[in-house]
Amino acid sequence: MKWTLLFCVFFCLASGLPSFQRALDESLGDLQDGPPEQWFTQRLSHFNKQEQRTWQQRYFVNDSFFNPGLGGPIFVQIGGEGAISPAYVTRLEMVQYAQKFGALCVAVEHRFYGKSKPLPDLSTPNLQYLSSQEALADLANFIVTMKARWGFPNAPVVTFGGSYPGSLSAWFRLKFPHVTIASVASSAPVRAELDFYQYLDVVDESLSSVTGINCDARLNQASASLANLLSTPEGQRSVERLFNICKPLQGEKDIANFVSTIMGNFMGVVQYDNEQGPITIETLCNIMNNNSMDPLTAYAATSALYTNGECLDASYEDMMAGLQNLTQPPTGVADRSWTYQTCAEFGFFQTTDSRAQPFGSLVPLSFYTEQCQTLFGMPGPYINETNAYYGSNHPVSATEILFVNGSIDPWHALSVTHDLSPTLKAIFIIGTAHCANMLPARPTDPPGLAKAQQQIAAQINTWLANV
Repeated sequence: MKWTLLFCVFFCLASGLPSFQRALDESLGDLQDGPPEQWFTQRLSHFNKQEQRTWQQRYFVNDSFFNPGLGGPIFVQIGGEGAISPAYVTRLEMVQYAQKFGALCVAVEHRFYGKSKPLPDLSTPNLQYLSSQEALADLANFIVTMKARWGFPNAPVVTFGGSYPGSLSAWFRLKFPHVTIASVASSAPVRAELDFYQYLDVVDESLSSVTGINCDARLNQASASLANLLSTPEGQRSVERLFNICKPLQGEKDIANFVSTIMGNFMGVVQYDNEQGPITIETLCNIMNNNSMDPLTAYAATSALYTNGECLDASYEDMMAGLQNLTQPPTGVADRSWTYQTCAEFGFFQTTDSRAQPFGSLVPLSFYTEQCQTLFGMPGPYINETNAYYGSNHPVSATEILFVNGSIDPWHALSVTHDLSPTLKAIFIIGTAHCANMLPARPTDPPGLAKAQQQIAAQINTWLANV
């Protein structure tokens, strides 16, 4: 699997969550100018008082719309499994809300991602300080300290986040209600799930809802043909030629990695449909529905869209070598860091264990749990503990959280998609994908998305009016 869902070209980690940072970069481009990066001193551990080491956390501030004289609030965009950039405080939809309400825009980078580097490398002993709990404590320390430093200790704070940071946004309101008045949690998978087989169930539903059942049916036929060929050495050689695989497939792990990679193209395009790049659900399904090719040949043609004429690296060994790189990348997604979090806290392992999906059964749960054991000496994540600590997707003790999800986005299966109480509300947008509400409005946006963004603004207005 190319470590980019993350999947093949622009999505999320194979072991887990989508990279909204990657989607943001694809959608908005590289921002060369904007607010300068700034630095905040954090404790290495907020829970071990004997640990006195500190590190520098990166953040950005945009005060273009801030009106403290009128009691302007502070809007905080939470960073997640990738580096943040000035775009987080200048180009996201949060900035439109800030302009409306005279808010200060702040973005805070997550520890062990981007340039927020608590320790010299990503060795397993160092990653003991990487957790969602430490990240939330970082955020609380940052907000309380900086509000006092800026001279606005009583300014109301609303947190924002999408994908994993969406979960952090909800959890921050749950765990630190005295620090923030409310949170917007977009595409937030707040329920940890070891075997996230439901992901492919939603992919199946989304393919059918967007293009009809034929694409889904032909994928099913292609997967059956593929499994049959991969069951023999001669068939494997045929598959290697058809998909232009770089190295001969060596055993079940290579096969699982290969299948995960090619189905990842469909997973990613569903997750971010029409939000980035020229390849959409229609693009792939038009190829699959081309009756001049048999289904397996069409499946190979969809894969070729992502390789740019180069061979497809399906080597499990090569993929694991990338995850054993201990260097923290200053830009993009830190694959090793996020894989550690999925192995420790969340799971999110997108398997083929459901029969209600068209990609066969060659990517089992063991494909992921064995990676956790090899990379970090962990048998798998502590799912029950995570859900007990945060309340899963029923955090009924929390208040003033707005969950926003799209019907096409597979991650809505682990989020909150209906109101839980008068103060725990949900917006479910038909026909939109992952974090769509966080990106700037476009003329091609479906009506439901524009309406949802108006509802979010109205909810923020209600929160601020009640302060």
